[in-house]
Parts: sequence; structure tokens; C-alpha cells
Amino acid sequence: MSRFESVQPLAANIRYSDYLARTTLRAWVGMSFLSATLIIVAGLLISWLMPYLAGGADSIVPHFYYVPILFAAARFGPGAALIVALVAGVLAGPLTYVDVAAATAQETERWLTRTAFFVGIGQLMAWLVIPALHPVTEELRRMRQEFDIRRGLKHNEFFLRYQPIYSLRQRRFVGVEALIRWQHPAHGELAPADFLDVAEDSSLIHDIGELVIAEGCRQAEEWATLAREQGRGPWYTAINLSARDLVRPELAYDVASALNRHHLPPELLTIELTESVLALEDAEPALEALKHLGVHLAIDDFGTGYSSLAYLNRFPIDTLKLDRQLVSRLGHDPSAEDLARGIVLLASSLGLKMVAEGIETLEQVERGQELGFDLIQGFYFARPLTADQIPSLLMIDNVDPDHPPTPEATRA
Repeated sequence: MSRFESVQPLAANIRYSDYLARTTLRAWVGMSFLSATLIIVAGLLISWLMPYLAGGADSIVPHFYYVPILFAAARFGPGAALIVALVAGVLAGPLTYVDVAAATAQETERWLTRTAFFVGIGQLMAWLVIPALHPVTEELRRMRQEFDIRRGLKHNEFFLRYQPIYSLRQRRFVGVEALIRWQHPAHGELAPADFLDVAEDSSLIHDIGELVIAEGCRQAEEWATLAREQGRGPWYTAINLSARDLVRPELAYDVASALNRHHLPPELLTIELTESVLALEDAEPALEALKHLGVHLAIDDFGTGYSSLAYLNRFPIDTLKLDRQLVSRLGHDPSAEDLARGIVLLASSLGLKMVAEGIETLEQVERGQELGFDLIQGFYFARPLTADQIPSLLMIDNVDPDHPPTPEATRA
């Protein structure tokens, strides 16, 4: 047998041992507080009962206490390990006879020494496990949330809110951005930051993306019908897609199916993508396929650090959305204004629309007018609203930016 062949079984055993240890730790950490506590209590009682039934500490050395102590250390940490170790010391000491039949008590020095070992081993275990606890706990949290998201999708807990988009030139609202929300049964309404990172690490992001596309198109057509009935121009709807959605081969087909199913003109749908998405190798074919459908494409959070003029020249982009962090500095940071002015000039030279998001003050509105933004959106006009709250804003012909409409719903 070669040296390499002899090492292989050893490496396999190490990998298996590591897997077994990690699996055991994951099972312990994932156990509920009540279940873990009951196991510790049961372990202590069984550890006390065994020497008692065997006739005393001289018949069986009370070492079984290490099991609940080590479990407490791994599940709850050093504090719990110390408490369990002290309880074990009392149970294995004054409450355990050397000889049950003769009712002979243990020497104080003997059980105190054992208690010291209990405490020492428990603390050592706890501090050895601590470095592994965080990644395992985080892994379990993400697993639970992934399961929760799957359940939420099944029970239709995800829905869209819409933030109005205002045209500075037309002085009215011309569209909305659809924003995914989760009405969690225990935690209430959750924003994307609370669940999208977990969804993007699994196939669930595709399910959420399909929901956003379908519901966004359905609602957009409903508003388009309302606009036609009122003799008004249609309003567009912008939706956000993740990088994992963009590289899905069936994305363009799903968008086309939603447009056809709801009879929505493609120019009324805008798909927003982050700049980082454009760096993907598979981005160009996907964007070309979407553009072929007639939908509009926007780069979201433009100016966050990934900006590249090559992307604007390479991809069929229609709109730039200025990053809210840059917008928040307008009015008190000259460098931010210079950068914003440069981006506006760039967009104008390329024939792109310019949207500023995160507008929260009248001063930012006025700076946006001076800089030449086409469209703006933000809390200054309205927080994200439910679908039935949108038409009352979109139907207003002349919205004075100095005194924006503030229906009670927008203050929720």
C-alpha cells in the first residue's frame, strides 16, 4: 500500500468526525430552550440515580454528570455550564452516599475535588465551543428563515407596496415603484432587508421574483385600465429583480407571459437592476432578451461605487436611478452636488431618464429641480402605500411640490 493510499482513510475519518461533530452541535444548538432544559434536568437525575441504584459512589464513580454538563456548555454557554456543574457537584457529593446500604456520606474533600473537575471541564468545553457557536447559530437561523419564507409564500403572506414617482416637469405622479413586503404572522410587516439575503442564497428568490413580476404586471394593468377610463395617460410600474433572477434562462419568458396574461403594454413595465448585476457575465443576453420584449430597464442605486461608463454603453439601459445616499447629501455637500450634476449631464447625453430616490425634504426637491432630475421619489411625497391608496395620488393633475398631497394613509 502506498503512503498516499494509507493517508486517504485517515483523511476520510477526519472529515467524517468533523461532519459528525458539526451535525451534533447543530442539533444541540437548534433544540428549543424547553427541550434542552428538560434534557439537562433528566441527565442530572439519571446521573444521580445510577450510583444510588448501584449501591453508592464506591460501586460506580459518578462520571455520568459530564454528559449534561457538556450539553449545557454547548447549548447555552459558560454561564449555564457553571450552574449545571455546581448542581452536579451537590448531587454527586452531599446527596450521594459512598455506601447506600450503610448511609455513609462522602468525604468533603472528595466531592469538592469532583465538583472542581465538573466546573473546569464544563468551562473548558464552553470556551472551546464558543468559536463554532456563531456560525452554527447563524446557519440554523437562516435554515429556519428559509423554511419560514417557504411557508409564507405558500400562505400568500408576501405582497407589494408602491411608492409614487413624481415628475418635476409634468408636476404630477407618473408611476410607482413596487416594493416587496412580508406580512409575517409573528413579526408583522417585514421589509426586504429582513429576508431577501436568505432568499437569495436559495431558490426561493426565484419564487419571490415570479410573484413580484406577476403581481406587478397585474396591478399595472388595473391602473392602466383606470387611466383609460378617466381619459388620462397611463402610469408605469417599476419592479426590482435580483442578480440570481437575471441569470435565470426563463426570466424573459416569465416576464413575457405576465405581460400577455394581463394585457399590459411592455413600455409600462420598468425592471430595476443594481449596478453590480451588470458585472455578471450572463447579464448581456438576459438584458437584450428583456429589452426585446419592449420593457424599460433601469440601473438602481447608481453612483454607489460600481459605476462604469462601459456598462452604459454596452447595455440597453433606459433610466438611471441616483443612489439615495448621494441624494441625502444634496444641499450641504458641494462634492455630492457636483457628482449629481455630472450624472445628470451623462444621462442627458445618452438619452436616459434620471430618477432620484430617497427625497425626504423640500430642499432636496428644489436641488433636484436645479440639477435637472426628471423624476423623484421618496418619503417627502409618500411612504410605500398599498395598491388601493395609489390611484388617489395618480389622479391628481397638478401636484405642488411645496405642498404635496398627504392622505392619512401616507402617514402610516
